[in-house]
Amino acid sequence: MRALIAALWLSAAILVVSSIPVYPQAMAQNTSSKPKRDINAVLADHDKQLLTIPDVVGVYVGTSDDRRTPCLKVMLARANPESQQKIPPEIEGYPVVTEVTGDVRALDRLPRD
Repeated sequence: MRALIAALWLSAAILVVSSIPVYPQAMAQNTSSKPKRDINAVLADHDKQLLTIPDVVGVYVGTSDDRRTPCLKVMLARANPESQQKIPPEIEGYPVVTEVTGDVRALDRLPRD
């Protein structure tokens, strides 16, 4: 049941993130160590471009392994070196972390009791 709830939450989060309108622009890689903009604004400006990279099935705001540093997470359907090379290591001062999640698909609605 937990896995089903987590999958539904993930599907909803991807739907929300992917429906944010953005204007096309290059993924700016900022070499400064301190980000200048809110990470959610950075994600909103770059999510559509990241989602055009082969094998990318989702993007979201997360934290690095230290569980404190905000980062952009890129979910991959499979580990593919060609796709991973197209993902920048940093966008506007925020680290970009990839994780292989497998394919993401919408689930059927749960029956009501």
